[in-house]
Amino acid sequence: MASDSDRVGALKAFDDTKAGVKGLVDAGATTVPSIFHHPLPHLHHLHAHHEHHFTIPVIDLAAAMGGSGTTTTPTSERAELVAAVKAAAETVGFFQVANHGVPKAAMSEMLAAVKGFHEESAGAKAPYYSRDFSRRVRYWSNLDLFQSPAACWRDTLFFETAPELPAPEEIPPSCRTIAPEYARMMQQLGRTLLELLSEALGLRRGHLEEDAACLERLAGHYYPPCPEPHLTLGTTRHSDPCFLAVLLQDAVGGLQVLLHEDEGHDGNNNKSSGVWVDVPAVEGAVVVNVGDFLQLVSNDRFKSVEHRVVSQPQSVGPRVSVACFFRRHDAATSTRVLAPIVADGEARYRSTTMAELIRHNRAKGLDGSSALQHLRL
Repeated sequence: MASDSDRVGALKAFDDTKAGVKGLVDAGATTVPSIFHHPLPHLHHLHAHHEHHFTIPVIDLAAAMGGSGTTTTPTSERAELVAAVKAAAETVGFFQVANHGVPKAAMSEMLAAVKGFHEESAGAKAPYYSRDFSRRVRYWSNLDLFQSPAACWRDTLFFETAPELPAPEEIPPSCRTIAPEYARMMQQLGRTLLELLSEALGLRRGHLEEDAACLERLAGHYYPPCPEPHLTLGTTRHSDPCFLAVLLQDAVGGLQVLLHEDEGHDGNNNKSSGVWVDVPAVEGAVVVNVGDFLQLVSNDRFKSVEHRVVSQPQSVGPRVSVACFFRRHDAATSTRVLAPIVADGEARYRSTTMAELIRHNRAKGLDGSSALQHLRL
């Protein structure tokens, strides 16, 4: 077994290549290096369980896309839409939305731009490779490379999109035109979703927008095909430190959510065992999931569900996705308090600041545990 110093050395050597996991694949790797080997419990049940009653809802947003705050949707249609969003957020925590106002052409172009960047030569990508959080556009392999128990088989092109979009010269040429346009479209979609979720909590339509309507960051993930997919994961089990995430995925597959027959908790404040369920690609739709901030604020009414991406064999090819995360642009330093809204009963979490929750999440990395457990009362 490799020593801790050997592991740190291997991580540093990998990071210093600035070529990411794609660099390993391009070099003809036929095995997965040990730094990517995940503990066996994390790898159990890599194939989704299909004997369950869960489905990932697909919600038609056409009736809500008349413009923020100006919709002419009849009251009954709006109520039906809010009810559908409420049911999805309360039971599954994941849903897909169709007729959301983002043209299919823009979605295809964004996926192609991210794929194009990651498939450029290592030399062309290297200038963007950085772990410097002051850089508003950066490329890396594994945000938590040096904190997590095992690295994931994934590279990411990351954009800070708030309080304003990056300057054109900061953006790689392959993404320079479409990324800002796509971010603006996602900002509008995020506002619509937050209005619906506010109403689903019985709040005024603009309530969540005050804290969460900012599209803070955009991540273009690339999951290269893997020579030994049974040894590693594309993304390990985690939930998202935000109010809301919106994901554009290609048709390759691999995204799974952990859903529970019993949404209760055991005596150790851990969720009961669940089943992994595939999130299928639906043409023209994007995936929406509740984040940790919203589960806390909703006092557990809405579920921030854990999810992962399983690695794909070389016969399948790369997976590409674009994730958009909604929270305040200064969340990492914000002293704004997050407190549960208690409709009835008692608060299930202690209040915290956005900054505290983000610090805790970064410190623990993607270790398969919920960032909310240390706040549970």
